[in-house]
Amino acid sequence: MTGLAAAVAVALVATVQWATRRAPEASVTTAPVSRGPIARRIFATGAIQATRTVDVGAQVSGAVQTLNADFNSIVRAHEVVARIDPSLYEAALAQAQASMAQAEAAAAQARADLAGLRTAEEDARTRFVRARALGESHLITQADLDAAQIALNEAVAGTRSGEANVSDADAVVAEAKAAVAQARTNLDHTYIYSPIDGIVLNRAVDVGQTVAAAVQAPVLFTLATNLARLQVQLNIDQSEIGGVEPGQTVTFEVESYPDETFHGRITQVRLQPIAEQSTTATTIATSTMGATTTSMATVISYATMIDVDNADGRLRPGMTASVALIGARREGAVRVPNGALSFRPTAELFRALGQTEPATPEGVQAGGDANSKPHELWTFDGQRLTPVAVKLGLSDDQWTEVVSGPLSAGAAIVTQAAVRTPSRF
Repeated sequence: MTGLAAAVAVALVATVQWATRRAPEASVTTAPVSRGPIARRIFATGAIQATRTVDVGAQVSGAVQTLNADFNSIVRAHEVVARIDPSLYEAALAQAQASMAQAEAAAAQARADLAGLRTAEEDARTRFVRARALGESHLITQADLDAAQIALNEAVAGTRSGEANVSDADAVVAEAKAAVAQARTNLDHTYIYSPIDGIVLNRAVDVGQTVAAAVQAPVLFTLATNLARLQVQLNIDQSEIGGVEPGQTVTFEVESYPDETFHGRITQVRLQPIAEQSTTATTIATSTMGATTTSMATVISYATMIDVDNADGRLRPGMTASVALIGARREGAVRVPNGALSFRPTAELFRALGQTEPATPEGVQAGGDANSKPHELWTFDGQRLTPVAVKLGLSDDQWTEVVSGPLSAGAAIVTQAAVRTPSRF
């Protein structure tokens, strides 16, 4: 009997609980579809840099003899900032000048020899003319006339040879002069001048260090123009570059001044795309073909230059800037809160509302994200949930544009819902 009484008691408690329970209640939160602006905000990081930098190099090789500039030095255009040891180049210039003097002396000797040959030619010509006149009078033999002709021909040939020697000597002189000019230029290049007015950002050499300019000019200094104006270079992804135009103002922060916001202005959006090789695919080797590796450009971005005022000099080249800027913008767009895009009613919610789950609108992609087109949103009239198929457009951090669909400003769109079972006690 005791077991029977216990069973009866349990059944009685269950019956009381079932009788006293209340139906689940649905709490649906809606927001009105509105009309207003949508401005896409873009966040990117970039490096602060000088608006113009110039690498100062050496055109000749040798040991650095003096340095007249250091890090942070202010330099002026045409100011000597360094000197390469000139001893080898001074010796080369002296040797070239000596060779030129020797060539000029040889040229002078060739001209003197040419003058003597021309005199000999004139004498031979006079003798031939006299011999020809005597031959016509039969006063000399034909052999004597032939000898005079031969002597004239030899004298003419000697003159031509002398003229060629003068031309060769003049060519040697010209070559020697070019060698002197080259040696003097190399000596002048031992002076390293600043090409601009600016400040030294980097010094890459020390006194006594040897620089070699055989293949390319070694960089001795990196100079920057006035640091009162700097620039930030951003690489903005192709999906966000729309609407980014020169003239727009931006804000940015740097880690050195975490509580301050700096301002800048977009000066250039470059057309040249930047492709990053971020995906690598490797095929497995087979008996007929070896393994191959292929890199694919999956990220395309565009360099965007931002002009920054740095009159107080606190910003420095190389700092990382976290930049916020405005991308594409719509005025007067029909828009819904972003929370409406992620709402999906559950079967429990439909039961709480006493509603049969409606069919998915035609064309809606199941499980689509905010960019799926068309997209499913839900309206609520106070009693029933109704799915609506819409096409979405631009979005920002609060709103998403409704491009098309049976929604108008003022409609109640569901952003979230909850189901709870209240108790009688």
